[in-house]
Amino acid sequence: MATVTRVADGDTITVRNLDGATHKIRMHAVDAPELNQAGGEQSRRWLTEKVLNKNVKIIVNNTDRYKRQVAKVVLPLEGCQQRLCDGETDINLKAIENGHAWWYREFARSQSSEDRVLYEAAEDQARKARRGLWQQTAPQAPWQWRTEQRNQR
Repeated sequence: MATVTRVADGDTITVRNLDGATHKIRMHAVDAPELNQAGGEQSRRWLTEKVLNKNVKIIVNNTDRYKRQVAKVVLPLEGCQQRLCDGETDINLKAIENGHAWWYREFARSQSSEDRVLYEAAEDQARKARRGLWQQTAPQAPWQWRTEQRNQR
């Protein structure tokens, strides 16, 4: 269990664990718009409303090249002592469902088969319902936006 102390953008948070140590967390298998990109600020606002100053479970998948823990962020049910309990809220999935992030297919292989199905369906439903970033005429995926920004330098 950890407390969210900062929301950097729509897919990166900082948490403080029970020992007082802080960790940067990159949400696994989602990619939110960058802050300077269309939808970036909205994505960060949404995530801030959901998790800032709240206790969360961090289910670490790996560590990325920036030394962030790549993880599923879960809002726990009170009294749940297991790694995951039925009825808990997968914030990564909710970000996709609400149109505040893409399912980052590049990392699908490192997801459980159940999560792959859920995340893909969530993105499809958000797109069809035109939620969040899907209200834009032609939303640009963050990985494409980052590539364009690098190429312009």
